[in-house]
Parts: sequence; structure tokens; C-alpha cells
Amino acid sequence: MVIDHAIELQLLNPDHRDELFELIDTNRAHLREWLPWVDANRSPADSEAFIASAIRQYESGKGPQYAIYYSAVLAGVCGFHPLDVTNRIGGIGYWLGEAYSGLGIMTSTVRTLVGVGFQRYDLNRIEIACASNNTRSRAIPERLGFRFEGVLREREYLYGKYVDHAFYSLLASEFPLEGASA
Repeated sequence: MVIDHAIELQLLNPDHRDELFELIDTNRAHLREWLPWVDANRSPADSEAFIASAIRQYESGKGPQYAIYYSAVLAGVCGFHPLDVTNRIGGIGYWLGEAYSGLGIMTSTVRTLVGVGFQRYDLNRIEIACASNNTRSRAIPERLGFRFEGVLREREYLYGKYVDHAFYSLLASEFPLEGASA
């Protein structure tokens, strides 16, 4: 799925294994600040297991996970946590390698995922939760017109401490994202 001249999303597949592991491995310190799974991804086989779970999720109708390519180089991952198809709710998660942060890649990518969620999966609600102190991650839903719903206290255990999550949502009735900044 081509987003613009530089950004392309590819459904995660086994061919991404080595490139994905290398991106994680070279960005450990950057990713570890906010993501609890980094220490568990110690080899290409660990990335392969994540990809296999993403494929199962997609094939069961519970939403896609994408490799994000920027100028033909793997820059990160984005996608849906398993969809709640009964209630038509989807949560979006995302991360980028440090060199790709601040370039507008994730805003464009999440905007596209919102369209996928509402149009392809007929969702009524899309949620984004991120650590309250992660200002870069929080800027994405804020830029895209998501509504801040509050803070979930001590929502995640992250390397020896609990962190609060800021919780955002967007409803199908609020889509398309008119007035959302770039």
C-alpha cells in the first residue's frame, strides 16, 4: 500500500524477518524506553515468531500488521492490536527506528490505518494508548483529531516500573479526518 512518494506499507510476512530484527537490534535503546517487548526479541527467530502471530491475526480477520518502508528502507512497524469484531473496535500500535522519527512518517501511516479500520474493517471506534510521558507517540493521535479520553493509571509494567497510558479514540462518525494537521 503506497501512502506517498516515500512511504509504503507492506503486510508483514516471513521475508521481513532479518530486516525487522536488524532494525530492532540497532534501535534497542531507543525502543526500550517505551516498548516492553524489546528485550524478548533477541534473534531473527523472535522476529519470525512475531511475524507468524501477525499473519495469524490477519488471516483470522482480526486486523493487519504492516512493515513501514521509508525510501525503500524498513523504518518501523504499525498495525492493529487484535480487533474486537463484536464491538467493532480496533486499537492501533506503532513504532519507528530512531532515524525515522520526526519526519511525518507515522502521522501519514496512522492516518492511512484509520482509513483501513473504518473502511475495510467497518470499525466504529479506533483507540490509541501510549505512555503518558511519550510525547512523540501522543502527538500522533492529537495531530489526527483523536479525542483524549483520559489516563489509565499504571497501565503497563515497563522494565521494573509501572507507566500510565494516555488514552485516545476516534469514532467512525468523526471520520474522515477533516481539519487534522499534517
